[in-house]
Amino acid sequence: MEVQRHGGKLYEFASLHSSPDNAWEHELTGLTGAPGTGPCLSIVIPDAAPDDGPFTPMPARHAFVRAGGGQVPWPVLTEFVDLVRAAGDLVAEPVLTAADTALPLTLNAWEHDGRRYEVNQFHFADNGSWCYELHEVVPDSTANHYIDVQIPDTQPDGGPFVPAPSDRVTLTMHGDWTIPWPVFDRFLAAIRAAGDIVDP
Repeated sequence: MEVQRHGGKLYEFASLHSSPDNAWEHELTGLTGAPGTGPCLSIVIPDAAPDDGPFTPMPARHAFVRAGGGQVPWPVLTEFVDLVRAAGDLVAEPVLTAADTALPLTLNAWEHDGRRYEVNQFHFADNGSWCYELHEVVPDSTANHYIDVQIPDTQPDGGPFVPAPSDRVTLTMHGDWTIPWPVFDRFLAAIRAAGDIVDP
């Protein structure tokens, strides 16, 4: 268990065995505010041999992310993901190519295990930021589950977009959504590849 502080708020990283999922779960939870009101994000790695000995992670393509709502600062998110990778539970991860992480300025469609996802990017004038958005295409669904990463614009009133330092970037989770780990990881990698994540 580890606690991180960012912008006056506390975030806890924890790892535990999830019996209902037969999986190992790495969880990021916001501690500031009333219980249950902070952000909650989990990376879940299924056990390849749940009835036989110690935890054996399945390949990373079987892992998934539970985005339970709320907002997480980019530095906290990346520290969390780095710790999960360092734990060695994300095995046999696919190597992302430049083509995988290229995001055109129009809507971009991804496929994973028969499911379709769309990535969009646009200038969010309401709060002066550049926004990257990921959602699953589910015909006839009325659910509104998606995630977005917002990068504040340091000159929102004129001129080209100039990204603010990464300590002001946020991931916001809307609704309660389960995302395949490869899709979530590709989304983060594509944002980094776009060059809009700037060190403080």
